[in-house]
Formats: sequence, C-alpha cells, structure tokens
Amino acid sequence: MDMVRYLLLGCVQGLTEFLPISSSAHLLLLQNWIGLSEPPPLLVAVLHLGTLLAILVFFQRDIRWLFSALRPNGWEARRYLGLLIVGLIPIIVLALIFRSTLTRIFSFPRVAAGLLLVNSLLLFFSDRLKDGKKSFPSLPSAFFIGLGQAASVLPGISRSGATVFLGVLSGLTRTEAFRFSFLLGIPTFVGAAIFSGLSAAPENIGGLAVGAISAFIFGLFALWIFRHLFSRRRLWPFALYCLLLGIAGLAGS
Repeated sequence: MDMVRYLLLGCVQGLTEFLPISSSAHLLLLQNWIGLSEPPPLLVAVLHLGTLLAILVFFQRDIRWLFSALRPNGWEARRYLGLLIVGLIPIIVLALIFRSTLTRIFSFPRVAAGLLLVNSLLLFFSDRLKDGKKSFPSLPSAFFIGLGQAASVLPGISRSGATVFLGVLSGLTRTEAFRFSFLLGIPTFVGAAIFSGLSAAPENIGGLAVGAISAFIFGLFALWIFRHLFSRRRLWPFALYCLLLGIAGLAGS
C-alpha cells in the first residue's frame, strides 16, 4: 500500500465519518463496485484515532468544561456527563445483544444502499424541523439521541445525521444538538479504535502516520462544514448525494 492510498483512506475516513453520509456505506459499496479491499485492522484503528483527535481539538473548550465535573461546584458538568452516559446505553446494549447479526448485515451492499435512501430522508426533514429552544438535554432526549447513534451501526445510516436530527426533534437548539451528538461520539470512536486494534497486525509506520494526519485534517474540515451547514439548514446537498448514491447502489448491486 503506497502513501497515496494511506492519504486517500485518511481523507475518506475524515470526511465520511463526520459528514452525514455514512462512512460504512461508502466502504461497503466501494468494496462491491471496484473490489476495494477492507483496510487492515491497525490502519482502521489509527484512522479512528485521527478522527478522534479532530473531535478533541474541535470541542476542546467543551471537553475542558466537562473536566470541571471533578470540582466541588461542577454539578452542571457532572449532570452533562451523566446524560452522555445515558446516551451511550442504546449502542452498548445493541452491540452486546446483536453483534453477530450486525456483522452479517454489513456484508450486504443492497442493505447499505437502501438505508442511504432512509438517511437521505432524515437529512431532508432535518432542514425543515423548527429549531428547538432547549440548550441542555433532558434525560429522555439524551436517550433518544442515543437511539440515533445505535441505529447508525447499520451501513447507510449516518451517526452524525441521525443524532443531530433526533436532537432537534427532541427540542434542542441546533447548536446543542450538534455539540451533544459529537461529544457522545467520543467514547464510540475510542471503542472503535480499540476494537479494530485488537486483531491488528504490523503495518507501515510511515503510512499509518500519513493516514492518521489525513483523517485528522479532513475530519476538522468536515466538522466545520457540517456545523456551518446544519446551523443554516443547508443539509440538502448531502440528502441529494445520499439519494443518488443509494439509487446507484441498488442499481449496481
């Protein structure tokens, strides 16, 4: 694998992981169409670490605030951490109970293509939702958003798209829906990196570094562009993209 491929894989990871277009669907469809081989587990883990670092940098102020939970007067940060834990419950339960079933689902390109159409509808309607007024999640809304994250383990359903959609639907402002969605994603990315790295074999160190840096840079760009467009109700280009990709996937698989 040459450096250009490491660079491109990092670019694809950074963009599709954060933009609401489903990274898993892209990988599955590309494997079906052009015979793209699945990246080695260690590379997958390192790419996840690159995107994780992008979140940590992008939300550094919010993360520093969460650490104030360690202070005696940090009750609000402790409450927010509790809500993030509640939001993680659905995906943890799903992974424990349906892990083998989900693995089989990931082998069907037509499933990914069909779910891209569903994702397209979510993005289309998210632009038409009235902005919520709550700047702090409630217990039900945290769990509700967590359901969106759990649904995103299916190829074709975007984690970012589903969680921000359900966040606004539950009454949050777009700013808070965006923040809670990606802070909720931090443990998920850590888990994905660890899970991928468990079965890792040695890799090209230089290539891994290129992939991680590429995923980090393009991840930061994707976070910025997604926040910009989501706050202005401009997700329709992604909805159209998922619609066309889903139709192409159904026709070509």
